[in-house]
Amino acid sequence: MCVAGLLVSSVFGLLVPWMIREAVDAVSAARGGGPHGEGALLRAVGLMVLFTVLHAFFRFLSRRSLLVIAREVEAEVRRRLFSHVVRLPIRFFHATPTGDVMSRLTNDLSAVWLFLGPGVLTLAGTVISWLLAVAFMLRINPMLTGVSLLIAPGVVYLSRGYGRAFHRLHRTVQESIASMNGALQENVSGIRLVKAFTLEAREEERFSGECEAYYRNNLAVARTSAAFHGAIGLLAGTGVALVLYLGSVAVARGTLTLGGFVAFNAYLAMLAFPTMAMGWVINLFQRGNAAMGRINEFLRMPVEFPEDGTPSAGEGTAPIKDASAPGTLEPPLLEVRDLAFSYGGDGKGETLRGVSFSVRREEVIGLVGPTGGGKSTLFSLLAGLYPVPRGTVYLDGVDASTIPLPDLRRSFAVVAQDPFLFSDSVLANVCFGSDADDRAAATEATRLARFLADVEEMPDRFDTLVGERGISLSGGQKQRVTIARALCGNAPVLLLDDALSAVDAETEREIFDGILGAKGERTVLFSTHRMASLSRCDRILVLAGGRIVEEGTHGDLLARRGTYHELYSRQMLARELEESS
Repeated sequence: MCVAGLLVSSVFGLLVPWMIREAVDAVSAARGGGPHGEGALLRAVGLMVLFTVLHAFFRFLSRRSLLVIAREVEAEVRRRLFSHVVRLPIRFFHATPTGDVMSRLTNDLSAVWLFLGPGVLTLAGTVISWLLAVAFMLRINPMLTGVSLLIAPGVVYLSRGYGRAFHRLHRTVQESIASMNGALQENVSGIRLVKAFTLEAREEERFSGECEAYYRNNLAVARTSAAFHGAIGLLAGTGVALVLYLGSVAVARGTLTLGGFVAFNAYLAMLAFPTMAMGWVINLFQRGNAAMGRINEFLRMPVEFPEDGTPSAGEGTAPIKDASAPGTLEPPLLEVRDLAFSYGGDGKGETLRGVSFSVRREEVIGLVGPTGGGKSTLFSLLAGLYPVPRGTVYLDGVDASTIPLPDLRRSFAVVAQDPFLFSDSVLANVCFGSDADDRAAATEATRLARFLADVEEMPDRFDTLVGERGISLSGGQKQRVTIARALCGNAPVLLLDDALSAVDAETEREIFDGILGAKGERTVLFSTHRMASLSRCDRILVLAGGRIVEEGTHGDLLARRGTYHELYSRQMLARELEESS
């Protein structure tokens, strides 16, 4: 339909110069005393107005239709790309700057739309206009048409070289945009740190360097584009000069009418813009091609699970079996067998080495150890954020590597060390892991997390906006919101990764009491550097150097006078010195 509209529009547009020919010849005939000159002139002018109106109408329809389709394609690609990106593994986000991801979702997609919309529209209109205009020009004078087409081989040759250079240059430009966006995103996200260390001048200099690189790359594009357009303009001007000279000679000799000569030059003028626009179209094509190549790099990356692998709302929250079935031996809820892991994936520099332990239902397990011992890595592996080798992690007797990732992750509620909040209301952040915003569940969860009193003091209570990354909240409040988020869900296993480090000892004890008092059938694993809370755990795992070096109750581990006893003694001594001072 778009092509048909462009074709009809171009036909009516190209009939206008033909009517100009008829009008000029009619005027010439009338001045020469020929009959019916005035009537022919009025007829030609009337048809010119009609064809102009029809040309505008069909041009509007075709442009509107094609640009709407281009926008729909852009929206679909954007949705597909976002859906793909959020399903990429965690390793991808470790290796890819946020600015690069955002650049591909914004600037690169805009470049793709510019080609699919205005670019394709101009390309199709140019091809149709060229073919039809040449047909009309051949009807007027084949010799002049041949002369005017002499520039075509030069245009094709220049376009090929220009296209190759532009593809390379635009790829560099898109990469520099991504780098510049990355620097901008890092500074906006880390503005507190920049101000705290008074590094505004240094970061301004760094960002200026990125802007300078982007400027230089765009300048190279502009120079190449200017050279191409200048060369095309020279060729077109040479062709027009030849046509004017030879056409004037033909009119003087009587082999071409004055109206035909005027119409021929009108067609030639109509072809001037499409000829020049080809450089712009090639520019858009190369930009879009480079941008689509960068987008396809993301789309070719394997995802963790397909889009249709996400369980729908209302399905089971976890692959946990019924432990009350008669005649069965209940397996451990969670079992880890000789687990080894390295972030490089090559077995070198292992963060975990031969970790083995089991957890029973409704058991409270504490993890403790020196910094860098592997506690956070272990929690990430249990929650399925990184792939684990087959036969190393079992959930309710089932190999975790065989459980679909959405089901596996719904079995765990994770509270990370670094709390992350969305720029939304308190209620939306607390209910983030739930199917809907449940104010009653959020109230109970915030009460257990000892955050309900803070909510009651806020201006809009649960509807209060917390700002980007929860900037309006303190560190301890952020941690309590994330704890409430975990408690609001129905995951059977709760993983607390040093999630109470920003609250005072008394608040930590109250939160821990609330979790234990309301845990129901929930199993709890938590790591902490405050060892006083570990005395209430059923068991304690001491993780050091990527291995479990000790395991037992608080009293047993103190009696062994090993690593746990040493860590505990140091902390108690530091606490006594702090209190005495």
